[in-house]
Amino acid sequence: MTPSLATAPATARHPSPAIFGAVPASSAGRAAPASPFAPWGDEASAYSRDQVIFSEGDPASSVRIVTSGMVRILRMMADGRRQIVGFLQPGDMLGLALGGTYLYSAEAVTPVTLRRLSRTQFDTLLERDPELRLRLLAATATELQVAQEQMLLLGRKTAPERLASFLLRQARRVTPEPQDHCRIPLPMTRTDIADFLGLTMETVSRAFTKLKTTRLIRLLPDQMVELVDVEALIDLSEGGGRSGLVQ
Repeated sequence: MTPSLATAPATARHPSPAIFGAVPASSAGRAAPASPFAPWGDEASAYSRDQVIFSEGDPASSVRIVTSGMVRILRMMADGRRQIVGFLQPGDMLGLALGGTYLYSAEAVTPVTLRRLSRTQFDTLLERDPELRLRLLAATATELQVAQEQMLLLGRKTAPERLASFLLRQARRVTPEPQDHCRIPLPMTRTDIADFLGLTMETVSRAFTKLKTTRLIRLLPDQMVELVDVEALIDLSEGGGRSGLVQ
């Protein structure tokens, strides 16, 4: 997949960078801080929940910045199955393609607002802002690490390990060093999470139940999750045995 700068949350213990401003404390449904992008983009465009922003194969004529809400990016298989490859939040960029068409589709998870730059405008912005070029390079390197971590997650980790890794990634979008009892928003559906983790929805539900019954997490109203024991979640995500969870 071509860089979208924050297509997935953090690898290991490092947060994924938001190129155009920091991610707010609770990003889903909230506006991002003012960014250097703002003077260049068109007026904000709004998308409703589950609305398609662009589809795989569409002409890649512009680059977009998430200013509020959450976006999922995905690829469709020939048999109709989908693989979600990332969730984007305020400050993240989508639509940067090396070729003439988008290699993935983008849809709104929540109500979303975006700003848009044409490719010409974006190239001009990079030429005029050396710091932005460096941030883009750093984000691309981070995305490579994200992709490597995702390969490990999909290829070797058990369902509880995958879910623990996912929850920690989301937590690190809120704060670089999550602490016990931190609360994170999960506005995506269980089906979305399953399609990101390469699992069935039923398996994801069982994994949530395991983490809940072992008191690693607590499920809260309004699509919030409390990470009760962060160190145990880290141990589980890295294949350790302190949590006592098995497949």
